[in-house]
Amino acid sequence: MTQASDRNPPEASVIIPTYQSWDQLQLCLDGLAAQTLDFGRFEILVVNNDPSDPVPEGFRLPPNTRILSEAKPGSYAARNRGIEEASASLLFFTDSDCRPDPQYVAAGLRIAAEHPEIGRFGGNVVLIPNGQEWTTAELYDVHLGLEQQKWVERGRAVTANLIVRRDVIERVGCFNDTVLSGGDMEWNDRAKAAGEPILFAAEAIVRHPARGSLREHITKARRIEGARLRRNARRGFVNYIPPVHKLIPSFKTLRNLLSTPELTTGQAFGVWGVHYALRVVKITETIRLLWIGRPDQRK
Repeated sequence: MTQASDRNPPEASVIIPTYQSWDQLQLCLDGLAAQTLDFGRFEILVVNNDPSDPVPEGFRLPPNTRILSEAKPGSYAARNRGIEEASASLLFFTDSDCRPDPQYVAAGLRIAAEHPEIGRFGGNVVLIPNGQEWTTAELYDVHLGLEQQKWVERGRAVTANLIVRRDVIERVGCFNDTVLSGGDMEWNDRAKAAGEPILFAAEAIVRHPARGSLREHITKARRIEGARLRRNARRGFVNYIPPVHKLIPSFKTLRNLLSTPELTTGQAFGVWGVHYALRVVKITETIRLLWIGRPDQRK
């Protein structure tokens, strides 16, 4: 890969928040170092969300990378810091545990050029197993968890792979940096309400390890429920009522899983079990946060 002239501004800014995840980030940056584009055509902004955790010795940085620091807790505060420093008019948001394909940035630039009327693009997030075989928890992520194309159909996209024109940010505003989770959906809801269209970018691919254990899914569910409660705080006392209807298993979900050709009957029931466990977690998290007064989940 050759380096383009420093006189040319970058066409894309890739913004990556990181929090105590240098090992995962190294794989992400290695993928960005292997892009088909010249380094001068895009920049990488890594925003360290824990300033007390410095870059490890021997860490490999592509030559077009800058390390920024953001002390305010939360990936959305870190992303906003990246937006402030970005030089390009097209912003690529991804996560430190994602692994961009070699065509990731080029494909994002291409679809943005082909659709100048579109300001938001949900890039493709391809889940991969952590080992050689898929676990039940990982299968839950595949079939009921991170489904980017379905989110885009609803006008949303997760920040594991979100591409946005800067002028859309200027119209809609930055991410809500008071929440630790759910800020990507809240931002996309604002953009949708403002009439900003979104398109699925199938060829702009990042690969993301599926969550490999029930514990990881529980941690995420608690974090998302905390964000939901914060967003609905204006509802007052109603917000304090635990969603007890979630104690009733979703038999519609089970039917859908049993009709999925990629799943065996045993796998379908296993994924359904994870789904029900997380429904119960949402009830207990409402009680933990609002009735007991414990703090939100950080990671």
